[in-house]
Amino acid sequence: MGDFFRQHRFRILICIIALLVGMMLYSVTQEGKAAPGSSILNTILSPLQGSANNLSEKSESFLSSFTNGSQYQAELEELKKENAQLKNELTDFEETKQQLAELQQFMGIKEENETHTYSEPCTIIGYVANDPFHGFIINKGSDDGISLHDPVITGEGIVGIISTISSNSATVETILSPDLSIGAISANNKNTGIAEGEIALASQYKCRMIYLEKDSDLQKGDLITTSSASGLFPKGYLIGTVESVEIMESGLSKYAVIVPAVDFESMTSVAAIIDYPGKGETHEQD
Repeated sequence: MGDFFRQHRFRILICIIALLVGMMLYSVTQEGKAAPGSSILNTILSPLQGSANNLSEKSESFLSSFTNGSQYQAELEELKKENAQLKNELTDFEETKQQLAELQQFMGIKEENETHTYSEPCTIIGYVANDPFHGFIINKGSDDGISLHDPVITGEGIVGIISTISSNSATVETILSPDLSIGAISANNKNTGIAEGEIALASQYKCRMIYLEKDSDLQKGDLITTSSASGLFPKGYLIGTVESVEIMESGLSKYAVIVPAVDFESMTSVAAIIDYPGKGETHEQD
């Protein structure tokens, strides 16, 4: 290594460096005028300057992203909160719209049955645990004029009856239950029977009409309404629509599978019929 510093090439290199430094100093003293050889110096140094500028720009970009990251994260969290709030408001709007539609249906029922007395609309607040027949709990009870075994309806049709009651709540047993039997009649008054639940049908939100005559002409699509035979319901409330007519296992009579008029999966409120002419009386089939 010591031999290199004493070599002629090393001396030449030192001279070149000294010359370049001298040219740089001279350029500074020329008050902005280009000095001879400055273009050569620029040519030599320009690649280094370009690399330095590029590195500087990338560094600034990285630092800017790092600095603004917290701001972007805060804005993202704010947008998430606004989105959640809008979803909640939309849900509330849909519930309110559903309640208004149900209230309008109740008003229509009242106008059609002026001799019947109804409770205020009752909100469904829960469901009976492990009940395959979809019983539920409402937020009104005896303090609101409701009594045990009162019929329960929506604007679409019948739902069931009050099976247990307290001062401020009640449990509704639905028409999907086999423990509930309701006098039923076809809209043309030609076919009578009993509407009741059946466990295999309850899972599909359906019930059936039994004790149909073997020569019954009941057909798919026929409407079934309440008769006053059982005394549980006043006459004329819609139960549902015939889906099919089948022969009973005994072969002596028929039964019809009924699709209830009420949508048990979507209803949010109901009303009880707390009084009507003939309440509690049992009549022969109409």
